Amino acid sequence: MRSSAQRQDAAAELYERLAAYGKTDWYPFHMPGHKRNGEVFCFENPFSMDITEIDGFDNLHHPTGILKTAMERAAGIYGSEKTYYLVNGSSCGILAAISACVSQGGRILMARNCHKSVYHSLFLRGLKPAYLCPPALLGWGMCGSVAPEEIRKGLEENPDAEAVLIPSPTYEGICSDIGRIAQIVHSYGIPLIVDAAHGAHFAFGGKEKERYFPESALEQGADLVIESLHKTLPSLTQTAVLHKKSFLVDEGRLEWYLQIFQSSSPSYVLMASSDSCISYMAGSAGQAAMRLYERRLEQLRKRIKNLRHVVLFDGEGTGQKEKNLLYDRSKLVLRADGLSGPELYDRLRREYHLQPEMCTETYVILMTSPADREEGFHRLEEALVDTDSKIRSDGGQLFHPAVFPEPCPVYTMAETEGMKRETVPAARAEGRIAAESAYLYPPGIPVFVPGERITGRILEILEIYREHHLEIQGLKDPEGQMIQVLAEF
Repeated sequence: MRSSAQRQDAAAELYERLAAYGKTDWYPFHMPGHKRNGEVFCFENPFSMDITEIDGFDNLHHPTGILKTAMERAAGIYGSEKTYYLVNGSSCGILAAISACVSQGGRILMARNCHKSVYHSLFLRGLKPAYLCPPALLGWGMCGSVAPEEIRKGLEENPDAEAVLIPSPTYEGICSDIGRIAQIVHSYGIPLIVDAAHGAHFAFGGKEKERYFPESALEQGADLVIESLHKTLPSLTQTAVLHKKSFLVDEGRLEWYLQIFQSSSPSYVLMASSDSCISYMAGSAGQAAMRLYERRLEQLRKRIKNLRHVVLFDGEGTGQKEKNLLYDRSKLVLRADGLSGPELYDRLRREYHLQPEMCTETYVILMTSPADREEGFHRLEEALVDTDSKIRSDGGQLFHPAVFPEPCPVYTMAETEGMKRETVPAARAEGRIAAESAYLYPPGIPVFVPGERITGRILEILEIYREHHLEIQGLKDPEGQMIQVLAEF
């Protein structure tokens, strides 16, 4: 049995490792968007301001004072009817939004490439999904945008749908035409929910002719919009906001579910971070930082887009409007001739101490934000130029992306609860009905979820993941060799 001193040492290990890492030269091309850059704005000792709901500091779930004022100020900045602080990340906002809009056991029309929190809502609320399957972009394997006409078709085929939910932008920065989609959805008298977790910076971009980033989903007419401040703006991890601008959503119901899915003891440090972030970005200093960021980012993109072997995704094939207004250029999505996604990811880490956000079997994602420094962009450019020069001229091996298959639902996720199940080798799972999920995280888009039939194509995708040593989450066996399925009677 360990001594008290040993237990204390063990308890401090995570803090010590974080502190040590913060002193290294590793540059963060990943969330959170503050990029460990204390020059933007910083807190003093967080312990000095970590309080509970004491006199003078209001209550997040029943705001009447300083928090009410702060969220009203945020709503004014964003142009919403109401903006709510979220301290459990965008996930709790998505759970609350769906629960407020779709009745228990009801139907929702949703994009298949939604975050796993949407699937948690399906399970918890016993919902029946009707899926929209965006096409894969040639050569990349990432999902494209959701076409407005596909929304119309989905609503015609599912007249009982109570809401529509799509992600925009996606993890890779691909946006859908929310303005046209909102018009279609509203013509059916139901709300549009947009998971804009990766688009919190859109609202602070330039306007009209000066706009570098797409319009925000809220500006384009979505009813409920969930944004993660911490992903692309200078704010602490877990900070997010939910915007409401709709007569189709019951406000009291939405606030009830926010209480259910958020902590009853919200962190004042996180709420102060949200407040500071929004105020900073809306002020002159934040706007100046945004314009500088846009210039630096565009210069970087121009310098690396013509490399011979390292390819930068530029929004081609997304159906973007003039000036790429359906693509978020803050995301640097890269692939390289002869290198798999994991190989390029590892090379950037090991040789150049650049930490990307994530990789698939084909490409790597690097996230940028207004808190990025010129030094980081310069290091990335040098790393990519150097990598490009070392790749053989013949291009080497080609890697084919694992395109997401069409789902084959048999039961809803909730219906599988309590059903008997068994574990079988993946090689014998074809045709069986899944009792668990399989996905890469991030971004958390499922290959299958409980209640769906496992096809040969699904097994091919899992094999591709295994070949590239990608961790498959959702399965009890992370290597994907064994799969839990519903027992056959």
